[in-house]
Amino acid sequence: MELTELSQIAPFQGIKEEELIAFLFGSPNCLKHFDSDDIIARQGNLCKGLYILASGVVRAGMINEEGKELTIEEIEAPCLLASAFIFATESRFPVNIEAIKPCKVFIISKERFLEFMHLNPLVMQNFLKDISDRSVFLSKKLNEFALQNLKTRLLNYLDTHPTIHNQQEVAQKLGVTRPSLARALSELINEGKIKK
Repeated sequence: MELTELSQIAPFQGIKEEELIAFLFGSPNCLKHFDSDDIIARQGNLCKGLYILASGVVRAGMINEEGKELTIEEIEAPCLLASAFIFATESRFPVNIEAIKPCKVFIISKERFLEFMHLNPLVMQNFLKDISDRSVFLSKKLNEFALQNLKTRLLNYLDTHPTIHNQQEVAQKLGVTRPSLARALSELINEGKIKK
């Protein structure tokens, strides 16, 4: 974990490294370690503070009562986790956050983070920008799933990931079953829109 890297993420851009160190390691904050496949946060649990992914990679995903899973995104450190939900009226994690690789996560209380933002207006401005950017990302995701059919979503996915190595993984990212994905791939191949 490099503190220099943490100082480059919102909301800490532009503040001095010694201020960041004092903030991160001050009481009652904690630094937790998670192994691969550990659950960092469960969908629906209270979000009691600012979660900062200091090292590692996590998967943010949703699961319904039938066990259907949807990967929202894979997040690489350094990054804030669920930043848009910290100060919500109902501040609950909207997703499960699972470690893909071993992770270190700072957990900062809401009160301590709020106090830090009041003392550092630049931090507050950067944080507001970060949660606004997250809202834009989430609205694009919603558009993908609510307004686009599976073949369109698959073509968009293939624009940024030209090869599919694991159909189950891609199906999970697109929020569909593996057989549905295989059927859509076959149709796109038959239509000449993609090559086998």
